[in-house]
Amino acid sequence: MISLMNSIDEWLFLFFNSTCSNRIFDAFFPAITDKYFWVIPAIIAAIVFIRAEKKKALLVIGLILVTVAITDPVCCRVLKPLFSRRRPCDPRALVEGGRFLLGHKRSPSFPSAHAMNIFAQAMLLTLMYPGRWIWFLLFASAIGFSRIYTGVHYPLDVLGGALFGILIGFFVFSAFSFIGRTVRLVHSSGRKQENPGKTNTSHAQDSHS
Repeated sequence: MISLMNSIDEWLFLFFNSTCSNRIFDAFFPAITDKYFWVIPAIIAAIVFIRAEKKKALLVIGLILVTVAITDPVCCRVLKPLFSRRRPCDPRALVEGGRFLLGHKRSPSFPSAHAMNIFAQAMLLTLMYPGRWIWFLLFASAIGFSRIYTGVHYPLDVLGGALFGILIGFFVFSAFSFIGRTVRLVHSSGRKQENPGKTNTSHAQDSHS
């Protein structure tokens, strides 16, 4: 079963990485898969976002940072060493016919950290902005595909990273929602305890009317 899955995974890798190759993709996907490519666009987007959404933007950005602070170490320090799968571009297990646009890498392959990080953020943003889910999904999918096209991950690595990321994104949003409800409940109970006389007076007035 595992051997069959690996064979299918390798076939899909060669299809996306080699069969689908063209000059436009060769320029585009290595660029967008580089995290430093997004530094300036991310800063500009954050500034525009904060100007438009004010406090909510700061909250969303904070949750994104929390999400990445969870996904990245869980992926790189727990899951990758646990599975210890070799990359298709690993010199010790190169896939014949593959194109390795980012060179050779020896670090573990499963799951893809890029996919895990970006799909966790996409899930979080989808839950906060449901009407824009398609854009978040398309962007995350493009980053995930770039990892296969450039030859650093198998499709299963990206799929696994996406699933783990979605779960963590959902967890962060659920934890935030739970904490928010708890704080509102405690705050509401505190206000009632601070003004018991006011409540009793209103009840008494209702009974006389």
